[in-house]
Amino acid sequence: MIAKLAEDNYGIKVSSVELLDRHFGTEIYRVTAREGRFILKTLPSYAKDCETEGRITEHLSRKGLRVASLCKNRWGTYTTEVSGVRFTLQQLIEGITLSVNSAPEWFLERSADYLGRTVSALKDFPGLPVRFGSDFFDPAHAREKRDRWISELERAKRKGDAVSVPYWEEQICWLEKISGFEIDTGKLTYAASHGDFHIGQAIVKDGDITVVDWSSACRLPVCLDVATSFVFASPACAGGEIDPEGLKKYIRRFTGHFPLNDCDIKAMPYVLFFWRTMCNYRPDEYGSLPDSYRPTAEFLRRLLAWLFVHVDGLSESLSSG
Repeated sequence: MIAKLAEDNYGIKVSSVELLDRHFGTEIYRVTAREGRFILKTLPSYAKDCETEGRITEHLSRKGLRVASLCKNRWGTYTTEVSGVRFTLQQLIEGITLSVNSAPEWFLERSADYLGRTVSALKDFPGLPVRFGSDFFDPAHAREKRDRWISELERAKRKGDAVSVPYWEEQICWLEKISGFEIDTGKLTYAASHGDFHIGQAIVKDGDITVVDWSSACRLPVCLDVATSFVFASPACAGGEIDPEGLKKYIRRFTGHFPLNDCDIKAMPYVLFFWRTMCNYRPDEYGSLPDSYRPTAEFLRRLLAWLFVHVDGLSESLSSG
């Protein structure tokens, strides 16, 4: 069926199809054809329209950035729907993906450059939605989620679910912490960016980086993408602790292409802690996560536990230059 979908809608001659991954309603296939090799993704019903993602990859490619470009179908669109199945086809980027916290120094330098060039290149790209605005960082939302998690914790205790109880307890502590944050989004630099920029989105070959999956692109506090890309890549952060000197170096490399203000840098640890806590895995999901997601989930636990203790000190260290 996958071969026929690709052939009928994209005019390619398929020789083989291989299922690479299946998660959260998405299936990812490697398609080998006479015209080259591609990635075909089937999309869940809740997935956003991919037309914007296709236009972004075109835009960035014209600006000289290495991206996995989406292919247009016979009708000139990036998203195809046939018999209730929605899917996209994009070029396959040859190379490897590095694991969390395994980046060599050259990767960190090029990652910061790439992200800075991306944000600069997207300044003239219209229509991207704003995510993580003032409503998201409202402390009341953290308190509401804390109260829901307290109810879930009591339910887990009544069920005798000893596995998930520690996860509920630690997340409640983190939610209590961030509910005391006052993040002034009016002082943060909002800019168009990847929206989920981390080491798992970068394909490496011959010292070059190609970034994939632009479906989360949006306008957001750009310091969030900077912090995320660093902590997921740097080996010094593997235990969850954030190396302030390494992060400062990464910021300097990024700001060679796009500026951050003093508030961006001072607020960066708080923005990261708040976002990752609010958007973390549910405590009762850990036991059922696919193996490919476990390293990320466990790293996030270590990171949030460290930020719980050190967020103020990290902010002070970054602000000191």
